[in-house]
Amino acid sequence: MATIFIIDDEAILHRLYKDVFAIKGHEVVADAYDGEEAIKKYMELEPKPEVIILDHRMPYKDGLEAMKEILAIEPNARIVFISADANVREEAMKNGAVSFGLKPVTIRHMLDLVENASQP
Repeated sequence: MATIFIIDDEAILHRLYKDVFAIKGHEVVADAYDGEEAIKKYMELEPKPEVIILDHRMPYKDGLEAMKEILAIEPNARIVFISADANVREEAMKNGAVSFGLKPVTIRHMLDLVENASQP
């Protein structure tokens, strides 16, 4: 099962995702609530998580900026980009996301996104 890093500014989503992923045998190894915190935590994580769930609209640094920095650190990072803004889908996918989920994302769809992303 996959190791996961959750990056989203909504605390309730962290709790929901953790519970759902645990039921399915996945492990959330870290979480961050803004893009700046995400970069700092990602640099310290060893081993790196298999999947990163990355929100777009966050304080300090948005998801597109954070994704570019994460991919500069680890070009093979598997990023599931999540946003309520469908307009960023193309840019996210062009810049290295392995998949895109439009918020609100159903639990089933989120599981599918993570499970598909964890398969290289």
